[in-house]
Amino acid sequence: MLEKAGYTVCHYSYEDTLLDYMSKHTSKTSNSNTGRRIRKSPDLLVYDENTIFLTEIKTRTSSPPTIGEMGILKEFWNDAILVVIFPEKSLFYAQEVAKLDSTAFSYPLASFRKIQEIFTSIREEHLSYYRKIATQTLQMFMTEKQKARLNSTMVS
Repeated sequence: MLEKAGYTVCHYSYEDTLLDYMSKHTSKTSNSNTGRRIRKSPDLLVYDENTIFLTEIKTRTSSPPTIGEMGILKEFWNDAILVVIFPEKSLFYAQEVAKLDSTAFSYPLASFRKIQEIFTSIREEHLSYYRKIATQTLQMFMTEKQKARLNSTMVS
């Protein structure tokens, strides 16, 4: 979706860029500040001629990410954007990590903005096309009750 909207998207996470480190790291190096920072590297580098974003993508079927999940991201990558694909209304949400409340147990969707409010080149036609794909993918991991809720809350 980001590429269709005109952004350049590069894989940034250590699983994609630091294969040698992955094969040789030890618990001692993994638990160091540098090791923890590398392990929690955001998934993508997204940019255009005007903006550049480090972007972490999380997909959830039942609840938005918790503080525990995001602790290291907030510690080391506070300037990143967190994108959440979650089966509610808009489906695609985003927020600057620095703006997420670190005192709550989890981040309610009210903490997030629609993805196109941060990635302003995304248009409704992009959202519509990818909403269908994401919905089909999410449904593979959902209970029947979650599917029914998704179908009743989605906007077209």
